[in-house]
Amino acid sequence: MENNMINLNIDGQQIQVKEGTTILEAAKIAKIDIPTLCFLKGINEVGDCRMCIVEVEGRRGFVTSCIQKAEEGMVVHTNTPSIIEARRVVLDLIISNHKVDCLTCTRSGNCELQKLAKKLNVTNIEFQGEIIEHEIDDLSPSIVRDFNKCVLCRRCVATCKNVQSVGAIDCINRGFTSCISTVENKSLNDVNCTFCGQCIQSCPTGALHEKETINEVWEKIKDKESFVIAQTAPAVRVALRRRI
Repeated sequence: MENNMINLNIDGQQIQVKEGTTILEAAKIAKIDIPTLCFLKGINEVGDCRMCIVEVEGRRGFVTSCIQKAEEGMVVHTNTPSIIEARRVVLDLIISNHKVDCLTCTRSGNCELQKLAKKLNVTNIEFQGEIIEHEIDDLSPSIVRDFNKCVLCRRCVATCKNVQSVGAIDCINRGFTSCISTVENKSLNDVNCTFCGQCIQSCPTGALHEKETINEVWEKIKDKESFVIAQTAPAVRVALRRRI
């Protein structure tokens, strides 16, 4: 090895990467796509969701590519029938406890879980079982928290702690009752949340989204006695007013 570089084979491609590179990063260098859900580079690299599993010759079971470092001479397979089936089972289990209202969800068409389901052709939920229903937290002035759509990826938790240094949310309870919440399961409105919205940006589903008043706006637009003003903010102070 020279200059701390290592050689490995991924899906038949011989590549060279820097020592310390994960299999997931090495695959990206080789332009090989490995699906992820909980992974958020530099923020949440914990391998919880198991979507990025791969096979490494000489090792038993599957390896989580987002945290497993590449090694000299390693031979990796990312798309074998057994891997695809294992990913489908994992995704099926995740969706089985997920509120499926995709057509009316605010993240429809921009949901990472939805995209994975299409990619892996998970169209029917085989693992039917108990579903825990949670109350929707919409008491804050700007953020709606719907744990019924959460996949426990913990990306929001890592962002709140590691990026914003706030720590308003975390994983509470254990096992099947585990969920992302606040101290004493209070509303975001009653804890140290700053309503920055970074958790929304990191969320792969519709579990966290901005509070909106679109319906109220439409009602005002239809009201002939109202003046409708469009304000672009915060950087550009331009207002457009139209008499309806």
